[in-house]
Amino acid sequence: MELTIAICDDDKTHVEIIKEYINRTTIDYEPKIIEAYSGEELLELTKNMHIDVIFLDIEMKQLNGIETGKRIREMYEDTMIIFLTGYKNYALEAFQLESFQYIIKPITYEKFCDLIQKICTRFKEKEAYSSINKTFSFKIKEGIVRLKYEDIYYFERQGKKIYVSTQVGNYEFVDTLKSIEESLDKNIFLRCHQGFIVNIDKLSNIKDNQLMLSGIEQSIPISRKYKKDILYALEKKLFY
Repeated sequence: MELTIAICDDDKTHVEIIKEYINRTTIDYEPKIIEAYSGEELLELTKNMHIDVIFLDIEMKQLNGIETGKRIREMYEDTMIIFLTGYKNYALEAFQLESFQYIIKPITYEKFCDLIQKICTRFKEKEAYSSINKTFSFKIKEGIVRLKYEDIYYFERQGKKIYVSTQVGNYEFVDTLKSIEESLDKNIFLRCHQGFIVNIDKLSNIKDNQLMLSGIEQSIPISRKYKKDILYALEKKLFY
């Protein structure tokens, strides 16, 4: 599984050090590294991208790390923020933002290895919690939306946005079907078309290459590429 990690520091040398540490360390996830050299740049990147972990410098020009962290926390309450600084006097503010760690520079590779293992442990705990509670989360203009798996009918790609149909309302948000497919439990959700992912538990029938879901009248197209998987899922639902 992919772990999206952002490094934000106005000193490129510090960014390169953290990036090199990440690449040297063996972890259980595939790291996707995002670089930003100001708080403003990081916030721009997070508009359309959920970031799992942020290494965030505090002393930066214009928008400092504390203010950047506040804005990140308003958008994503589950992002792990690790503050990196040469000063101790921001610790209280970092604590109030529920930061994961507050580290005084310079950080050695040995300390970083300990830190990255703690991050992975926390991430596994989040995954376990998510699997038990079976929810899917995404960001819209008004904030974070969390949907129970059992409430979701299907996801549909509409241009650069994703439309999700649910029992509790319909939503649009920016993401890709590929990213969504990778994050969902494949025992519950299946790709049935280049532009659709459906909840297997909602399957009721197939008619003329159209998929019928319990609870809604709209039919969902099935492409030849995915039809075999959908038929198998429907058979399991009906006969097992």
